[in-house]
Amino acid sequence: MKHIVTIWGANFSSEEELEAFVETDYDDDGDALPSAFLAGIGCSWIDEDFQELHYFNNEDERKAFIEYLRLEYSPHEPFAEQLPAKIAETIQAYNSIILLYGNNSPYGAINDELFQIVEAGLPTGSLVVLLTSVGYESR
Repeated sequence: MKHIVTIWGANFSSEEELEAFVETDYDDDGDALPSAFLAGIGCSWIDEDFQELHYFNNEDERKAFIEYLRLEYSPHEPFAEQLPAKIAETIQAYNSIILLYGNNSPYGAINDELFQIVEAGLPTGSLVVLLTSVGYESR
């Protein structure tokens, strides 16, 4: 099965501001509207069960997150193998990280738009930066 993990960086003044950025709003008819994050990356919908938010108050939290990515994040060894060696340096400029992940499961694609975003690129003016995209096959 093919998997993808996208790691997005941004800077916010608080964890609450980060959460508001990714929060789904609804119109008067109850239909979901894309969050500011989704609009910023050109995505119309994601399954929020496949999203993680990380806000760093200090350098120790950032280091713990890097360790989490390298050792605990995915049960699939190929993820850690594909994670860029300089990911710690890349993340250094951001106090907020958004992880989105998906796969092409035989039971239906999960967050299929992630594969398309990586191929098409980001709209200009986005508040978030795609730091890396890790694509891998599970064994």
